[in-house]
Amino acid sequence: MNTNFKITIRGILKNKIQSAISILGLGIGLGCIMLLALLYIHENSFDLFIPNHQNLYRVVQGDDCRTSYPLGEAIKSDLSFVDDFFRYYQTSDVEVKNQNNEILQDELFAFADASIFQCLGINLKLGVPAQSRGEVTISDKMAQKYFKNESALGKTLEVRLNQQFISLVITGVYADFPSTSTLNPKFIASLNLSGEIFGFEKKMFGQYNSGYVEFKNWDRNAFYTYLQLSPSINPDKVAERMQKYKKFSDDEKRQKIDFRLQSVTDIYLQSNTLTANHFVREGNAVELIYYIAIALLILLIAMVNYVFLTKAKINSRLKELGAKKALGASQNSIRKQILFESNFSTLLSLLPAIAVIVAGIPFINNTLSLTLDLDVFLMWRTWLVLIAIILVTGSLSGILIGSTVSGVSAVLLLSGKSTNSPGSKQWRNSFLSLHFIIFIVLITGVLTLKKQINYALTNFTAINPEHVLVCELNSEELTSQFHVIKNEVEKLPGVITSAGSSFIPPFNNFLPVKLQYEGEKVAFDGLIMGKGMVDLLQMQLIDGEGFNDFNEERRDVIFNESAALKYNLKAGDIFNGFHVRGIVKDFSAHSLRDLIQPMVIIQQHPDHMRLFAIKTSGINDGEVRESIHQLFKEISPDKIVNTYYLTDQINQFYEHEKNQSKLVSAFSILAVILSVMGLLGMTYNTILMKTKEIGIRKVNGAKISEVLIMLNKDFIKWVAIAFVIATPIAYYAMNKWLENFAYKTTLSWWIFALAGLLALGIALLTVSWQSWRAATRNPVEALRYE
Repeated sequence: MNTNFKITIRGILKNKIQSAISILGLGIGLGCIMLLALLYIHENSFDLFIPNHQNLYRVVQGDDCRTSYPLGEAIKSDLSFVDDFFRYYQTSDVEVKNQNNEILQDELFAFADASIFQCLGINLKLGVPAQSRGEVTISDKMAQKYFKNESALGKTLEVRLNQQFISLVITGVYADFPSTSTLNPKFIASLNLSGEIFGFEKKMFGQYNSGYVEFKNWDRNAFYTYLQLSPSINPDKVAERMQKYKKFSDDEKRQKIDFRLQSVTDIYLQSNTLTANHFVREGNAVELIYYIAIALLILLIAMVNYVFLTKAKINSRLKELGAKKALGASQNSIRKQILFESNFSTLLSLLPAIAVIVAGIPFINNTLSLTLDLDVFLMWRTWLVLIAIILVTGSLSGILIGSTVSGVSAVLLLSGKSTNSPGSKQWRNSFLSLHFIIFIVLITGVLTLKKQINYALTNFTAINPEHVLVCELNSEELTSQFHVIKNEVEKLPGVITSAGSSFIPPFNNFLPVKLQYEGEKVAFDGLIMGKGMVDLLQMQLIDGEGFNDFNEERRDVIFNESAALKYNLKAGDIFNGFHVRGIVKDFSAHSLRDLIQPMVIIQQHPDHMRLFAIKTSGINDGEVRESIHQLFKEISPDKIVNTYYLTDQINQFYEHEKNQSKLVSAFSILAVILSVMGLLGMTYNTILMKTKEIGIRKVNGAKISEVLIMLNKDFIKWVAIAFVIATPIAYYAMNKWLENFAYKTTLSWWIFALAGLLALGIALLTVSWQSWRAATRNPVEALRYE
């Protein structure tokens, strides 16, 4: 062991540059696979912290996570094998007053039954759960935020719900939910208080608020319902007994949709097909597999690089190894020595691997909006996986090299050769192609992602969201002063026009509107907008006109082209008691992932506007925003003024794709680095083997250009082969990804051409640098090897 250690250290010091490249390259590969292994373990650990997670389930009806308020209580009362239950509802943003009477924007305000703490095993550090409408429990982090080092128990928080501040007494402080929890509320109030949120929805929908008044009936599906079953109870049997509750709904369609139970540990990765899953953290099992596959490919590149670079170093020591064999060293001893060197280098490569992990964790969290943290190292599975990766990588590399060299005869080794077979060169070059196949596929992916995102952000037809500022009328004072605000804002320099609305397209969610048609309820994609919004967004009217002054008796609506064609409508018709004011050309009211549906636009009452849109010239928007801020503060002093561009709202639709692009770009950069390292190693090895040939050619009058062509042509050929193989693979993969979009860009030829040219350029630059050094070397020095 001591002898092997000395030989290993001497070999590393003798070949410093090669050793550094091989260790750094292997470290990058190990770091990638370790980082993605940590991510995989973390993503598959959600809700495992719950003490009785194997018996905790969420009720799902069809593909809808939401259930009615009475369901959980009825199940608990009727079925003896249901030990406990809790219901859950959450609002995204709330305004909270701190002790200095300052208004802060906060998030993740939840409403739940008190049993949530028992079911989820969350530690209630102080006090008791909130039981009444005037009580709330808060997380440890929120207690620190609002009360510093003081005890929060018994203190009062003022929270704006339903456009009014409500005083809530803090009855308890709970430990922050773990990073591997799907639920992550910062505040938990009594479920009865959730009626205030539905009261706000009632105001938001104005006179079109049917179904939003009473939230405790069987037809208002808004809550998550969790059931704690008795041990060893079959969840499928429980689901069978639950089907009787379907009949309590007045909705005939819901009466036909079955209930089922979803294990709490499946919620994070198995809910992508479910609707209304926005109260919980959500992962993506398919994407996780893709990322692991990419990391494995990068590790494969790193291992191949390491093998070839190590093989190049071994080739410079062939005579040394031949002498050992001639003096009686066994194949096993040589194999052990190379295996020891390989594992030692793998251990050294942990240094760059750790750097990749440390830099990678925040990058992945920021890019993919995940919660990966160092707590993952507290799991025994993590260490088992990491140790296995290190041992397999080091041992496999050592065995591959050791078995090749140790079996060569001493005579062949003493002649400076490790094989007489020409197949080894083909094998080496085929791995060179693998490098560039992976690189070309990744670069094609990045270019396609960016092209589709750009297409989605700029391909607007029949609507123009540019230079549209949106302000929230999120207090009663602002809503009631809509006309005053409109008149004042339109006086500002740079303002072209303004209008009010409850929804401004494009927006992310669908608003289902049901109208009677030939005795049946017909569902439309809906919008509720005020007078002037059609003109402000430059929607294209193909028949009739936009909204005029609101007339409750007339009940004006506008349909899109798809609805007009489907139901044979024209301006002036009466549909379901509504007067068809006009027909607009089809436009994308949501993300380009979704097909345009038949749509109805209903006119909103001026007293119920929730949003205020301003079309500007785009020249002095900063001054316009400042003036709006001052005006809103004069009308509603204790309200946070929220303004944003409509294009910012559209950008959020594709945040996930942008993050995908960043991650694939990072993998592409790593692939480039590893490919360059591999090329350097292969070029060095090739030049080492052709040292004598280069010297003889130069003595016989060969030009530098001829030597460069001789050394470069093989590499160019294998890059070309890589391009031919990678193009159909990349085309298929990107075509499948684009299927996620109803409206998509084309896979242009230049994407593949550019990826191929980048690969060729990197190969030529890398190889030519080494080739130039060899071609300009004194041939006398080259022939000294003989």
